Amino acid sequence: MELKDSFLLVAAIDFGTTYSGYAYSTRHDFETDPLNINLMTWSAGSGGLASQKTSTCVLFKPDQTFHSFGYAAEDFYNELVLDDDHRGWYFFRRFKMDLYKNQINRAQMLKTSDGKVMLAITVISAVIAYLKGHLMQKIKDRGADVPESEIRWVVTVPAIWTDPAKQMMREAAEKAGIAKNQLILALEPETASMLCKHLPAVHLLSGDRTDKIETFRSGSKYMVFDAGGGTIDITVHEVLKGGFLKEIHAANGGDWGGKKVDEALEELLESIIGKAAVEHFRANEIPSVIDLHRNFEVKKKTFTGDDIGTKTSLTVSCSLLESFKEYNPGKSITDAIEENHCSTDVEWKRDKLRLSQKKTLSLFEQSFKHITDHMSDILSKPEVKDCEAILMVGGYSECLLLQDAIRTVAGDIRLIVPSDASLAVMKGAVINGHCPDTVSERVCKYTYGIGCRMVFKEGVHREDYRVINERGVVRCENCFSSFVEKGTHIKIGTSSFSDMFTVGTSGQTGLCLELYASTSVNPLYITEASCQKIGAITMDMPDTSLGLDRGACVTVYFGGSEVELKAVDKHTGNEIRACFDFLG
Repeated sequence: MELKDSFLLVAAIDFGTTYSGYAYSTRHDFETDPLNINLMTWSAGSGGLASQKTSTCVLFKPDQTFHSFGYAAEDFYNELVLDDDHRGWYFFRRFKMDLYKNQINRAQMLKTSDGKVMLAITVISAVIAYLKGHLMQKIKDRGADVPESEIRWVVTVPAIWTDPAKQMMREAAEKAGIAKNQLILALEPETASMLCKHLPAVHLLSGDRTDKIETFRSGSKYMVFDAGGGTIDITVHEVLKGGFLKEIHAANGGDWGGKKVDEALEELLESIIGKAAVEHFRANEIPSVIDLHRNFEVKKKTFTGDDIGTKTSLTVSCSLLESFKEYNPGKSITDAIEENHCSTDVEWKRDKLRLSQKKTLSLFEQSFKHITDHMSDILSKPEVKDCEAILMVGGYSECLLLQDAIRTVAGDIRLIVPSDASLAVMKGAVINGHCPDTVSERVCKYTYGIGCRMVFKEGVHREDYRVINERGVVRCENCFSSFVEKGTHIKIGTSSFSDMFTVGTSGQTGLCLELYASTSVNPLYITEASCQKIGAITMDMPDTSLGLDRGACVTVYFGGSEVELKAVDKHTGNEIRACFDFLG
């Protein structure tokens, strides 16, 4: 799909695991000052919070129609709970991670903490529609008259998401009213990189040095470490002439973000009051769960671990103790603590859970181990040699302990944490919208190919896949015919790969082309566990007079965030094109 060239304004929606928001700038703003980006300030009635992102929470009425999003959804749902009127409502929070799965389809459901379900695409499209409408109203309130047809929209997605998950986000955005030719899906670490290219040196001073940054000069290599609430996205870029970026190590990572530390806290609570009590609390005391996470979010960013002997105090709801007493009659909380913990490490006094320095640090261990092991592996790769800097962005990157953990594996590599690291992806997405061709080359994450029949090779192909065609030629079915291998460097918008495919029978009235993606470099069969069918198109061939001598030249094009296929009938010249549907 060709992107609409003319636009007056770029609007970016950053849909995060923990927090979401939007930003925008006009073309004139960008040409004058790329960093002149407009942000929204969101306020929470409860807790007095004000921030430039809002909580990723959405509330639907009992009839599954949208009610509210963000802090407003949290606050309204809190009131429903207090009035005991919440049971028919649908309240979703931190649901983005449900898309971090290998198998995503249009029937994908999201589940509330109390077990109710809705279609994932319905929930996500409602969120995007709300943010889109909120942004449009904000523009009007500021006196700007920009028609929707003149807006280029950018929606951020983790680089490590699968193609079907990205397709789900694209379809949700289109369902929310964003036209295909006005929509860009932007990879989160890339957008953050684009912002940092434009930041003045004062905003990019390293925590370890005070000299000016020359990370973005031509020929330099740097790692982008995007640490969000859900995922860790890591990629490595090389700066080319003209300021273009070349990906030299494919985007990768895992679900080791700040949410992993939250899960460790919940596991600690389970070890004290029991799993049943925590599950009851999680399902029935949503307002208290939200308060606990808000409180812990601040602690995660500010805890340093420097002061030996100091304790971390977390405010916990009295309802947690009530759940404990309900599921553990006759047992004291002190006795429960001593069963699994040293009393000097864990204390529970009224509404305060107090943790020793050692116990607090232990909550970060699993997340940090995954991250540092993975980063060490990447830094050992030959193509990453001479990496000069690690650019830390995303809300979790503001955690001082995480910065220290990265320093342990970075060695002499400069560590850079820009000011407002949590906003880097959202602001960078606006810049990405103004100049979408900045990243000119990526490393292919999968091996792409077509399912077909090949000439049977004795001793190589499986006997149970042996077939004989009408001409008596022995073939092997279910073969994987590769277009491009995993790890290949692809020039965005210009790389294409072609091959010829023919009909299997003389009476066949159409040529069905099924595209597969594999995590293996050289898959042999489309039936292997590493392979996933990501789409299919059929070229009509109603004239069967040429029998088996019919086929099509098939070309696969790699665009910014999707794969396009073109098939040309070798006799008639008829052509079909399709951007592949990854959802099936």
